[in-house]
Amino acid sequence: MNRLVKMGLAGMLAFGLVQAKVNFPFPQMSDYGGNATLLSDKAKASEDLKKQFAYWMKTMYNESGDVAGVRSDPGSNEYFSEGVGYGMLLMVYFSDNTTSYQPQFDKIWNLYKKMMNENGLMVWKVGNLSTKYDQGAALDGDIDAAAALVMAYYQFGDEKYKEDAKKLIQSMKKSEFESNGLHLPGDKWGDLGFNRKNPGYFDPAYMPVFAMIDTENAEFWSKTAYEANMNLYEKSASDASTGLIDDWTDKNGKSEDDYYSYDASRAPWRNAKAVCWNGDQRALALDKKMAEFVSKVDASRMAGPIRRNSGDLGNDHNSTFVTSLMTALISDAKYQSKLDEYWAEAVKLGDENYFNQSLKLLNGLLVSGNMPNFAAAQSAPVSSSAAAPESSSAVVSSSSSAGAQPKYSSTTALTDFVVRAPQMSLTGRTLQLRVHGPVHIDLISVTGSVLKSFDKNATGSVVVRFSGVPSGLYVVRVKNAGITSLQKIKLD
Repeated sequence: MNRLVKMGLAGMLAFGLVQAKVNFPFPQMSDYGGNATLLSDKAKASEDLKKQFAYWMKTMYNESGDVAGVRSDPGSNEYFSEGVGYGMLLMVYFSDNTTSYQPQFDKIWNLYKKMMNENGLMVWKVGNLSTKYDQGAALDGDIDAAAALVMAYYQFGDEKYKEDAKKLIQSMKKSEFESNGLHLPGDKWGDLGFNRKNPGYFDPAYMPVFAMIDTENAEFWSKTAYEANMNLYEKSASDASTGLIDDWTDKNGKSEDDYYSYDASRAPWRNAKAVCWNGDQRALALDKKMAEFVSKVDASRMAGPIRRNSGDLGNDHNSTFVTSLMTALISDAKYQSKLDEYWAEAVKLGDENYFNQSLKLLNGLLVSGNMPNFAAAQSAPVSSSAAAPESSSAVVSSSSSAGAQPKYSSTTALTDFVVRAPQMSLTGRTLQLRVHGPVHIDLISVTGSVLKSFDKNATGSVVVRFSGVPSGLYVVRVKNAGITSLQKIKLD
């Protein structure tokens, strides 16, 4: 049995029935259903990330009363909405069974709400956690904040986050997206926003999530917005030999200045996330083209801004360019050693400013398996369950039944967001599941040994009988629809 599964079982069995502080404690170290190539040593990367996050908390996070923000630089009293989005995501994903960062999450979200304009969106720049420098919002901060609220609902188990997420998602649709689905850079760009686009502001990975929360506009998110902005990504990438996306384009994806710089640096992470979360083949194709360029550059040399057509490197060798381009390497197993090389270089870079450090954490979480889509792992929070690194878990007794949580298939088309969940019930020693396609089931002992294995090929009801094993606590591992989940059961 591989080390990650052993760690997952150890965590589940050690906690037993004790209530966890969060539903998905760090480190998750998911394999994203096999959708991507990830770091060779996810456990070591998780340790490195925790250290980097501690530095980030010490130097970037600042609170005053019931609000908090992410400093634009150490010691600065300027804050950006993008930093709010990053901070909210980091608080969700770094929470573990020792420390829940829910209080810090709430304070950052309080700042967002305090600094909302009349469109229900946070102004893009704030001073001293109290002063609005501008009245306009920026989509990059809003889109991450909305996604973070959804993940917080599943992580912390409070319905208020889901309600707030829906309001924010609908505010974005009203003020930061055109009716044809194309994004606007913000809510106060006027006519300029209809022709000037920033591809790195849009996140294809979030579209299934938004469609699930904002059900009234599900088709807009799952089809209209996704299609329009993926076309923009593809057009921007297609006119450059490196496959790098431009900082700014017109509405047709035509390059504004031929540079991959700090604005565009979010795009590889967003596309790679769509590959990991959704098995998105269009995002994967974009990653593959970028990876051809990235794989030919030593990590120690990678620097931006980069000329997109010539591939000429700039002078800024930092975590923004090293780790953002690192995420393209998840697209093919042949880049495994290069992916590991890029992460090792990022760790060496050490203490950096707010933007570089934040991008390092976000990109590092993704490639180490520590940024799964919590919404795909369960349909509603189970705050009383102890969570395992790959999935939430709850005990199913032979005298009772409990439903396994709905999951999105990693290969589900982006236009199909029907929640697909194997429903599970245990009667005596008979386990019944409703699955979607081929399923592999293992019964695992408390020592980590696989006692029985079953392979079924069906869509619908599957019955498995656990005979010939002693009574006691076990773990059932189910691999179905591209997702691996762990579930504790008790056999009498």
